[in-house]
Amino acid sequence: MKVMEVQGWVILNFYTALLLVLLFIFETKAPRTSAGRRFNELDFMTLLLVVCETIGHIGETFPDKYLVLMKVGYYLIYILDPVDYVFFILYINCWINDKAGLDIKKRFLFVYKAFVVVNFIGITLDMVLGLKLFYYFDGLNYCRGPLFFGRAAILLVLCVMMSLYTIVCWKNIFEGYRFAVFALPTMATLGAAIQIFFTNMTTTYAAISIGLLILFFYIQSKNLDVDYLTGALNRRGLDIRMEEAVKNAQSSGRLFSAIMLDLDHFKQINDTYGHSEGDYALKTVADLLFKVFSHRSAIGCFGGDEFCVITDIASEEELGEKVEIMDDELDKLNYWTEKPYKLEVSMGHMIYDREKNMSAKEFQMAIDELMYIQKRKHHLADNRR
Repeated sequence: MKVMEVQGWVILNFYTALLLVLLFIFETKAPRTSAGRRFNELDFMTLLLVVCETIGHIGETFPDKYLVLMKVGYYLIYILDPVDYVFFILYINCWINDKAGLDIKKRFLFVYKAFVVVNFIGITLDMVLGLKLFYYFDGLNYCRGPLFFGRAAILLVLCVMMSLYTIVCWKNIFEGYRFAVFALPTMATLGAAIQIFFTNMTTTYAAISIGLLILFFYIQSKNLDVDYLTGALNRRGLDIRMEEAVKNAQSSGRLFSAIMLDLDHFKQINDTYGHSEGDYALKTVADLLFKVFSHRSAIGCFGGDEFCVITDIASEEELGEKVEIMDDELDKLNYWTEKPYKLEVSMGHMIYDREKNMSAKEFQMAIDELMYIQKRKHHLADNRR
């Protein structure tokens, strides 16, 4: 009886894809922080590349039947490879605080985005015009072109630059996360180097998946700055973001604003309908905040029934519109849900005034007072009713 031999790339790609899918599933159930979103984007992009590589290998294994798969698969790999690096930088930047400087983050990211554009144009022209510079097909065989190693060297340099980037920003990466963040580009560099010099070893995406696994265990699943009921930041996470925003405003003049929210009658909901309904109320308010405010905003639980939003909005008019939208969303929710109570919030909001030179604590207290002024008005209206 003849035993069918399974090629090594089949096993490696299968387990790599399985690991990436599991990480994606686990992370979607994790807190909804910007780092969590960036992690999922990087994970999904790497999974897409594994699928493209698998399609190309299937065509290469059966060229007489599936030559088109080989052409499609390798074209997608060549144009999407650098895109993965952009997601690397976006994720790494989530853990580098603003003390490192916004300019260095933007410039570093610009280099990678520029290479994505240049690479796309080069690979597409090479394929359409049949220049055979990067790769080509000799009959049914895939061949490397004269510029293949030049492009590969640039990709390897970009990987090394990511590792150096984490070293340069080492002191500005949140303590406890540094080695895990450094491991991601380092694993990618190792996997890419092996695959470049050993054609038959498809190790790039397997190495990246191991880097993602390290990140998941050491950072994503143990984020100390997150409230696990709502998926929002906790008080510690909010304090860190507020301190950073105030320092950045004082040093660079970049304005920001914050909103404090208090869930009205929360104790009554808990006492009358049980803690499960109280949890539902908190999670629902958090969901609406994530819906109303952009992903650049820091949204968190400030206390038992209080929330805080730190946003880059610098206009009183725009800030007021956001507050109105939040009220409208609550009204719509109360109209369509069949709960025996209504979800209502009191809100205070303010744009940080650099001239007043308030500390993070003073700024938070000022917004807190505005929130309690509205809360007292709500209670007065309730008493009148």
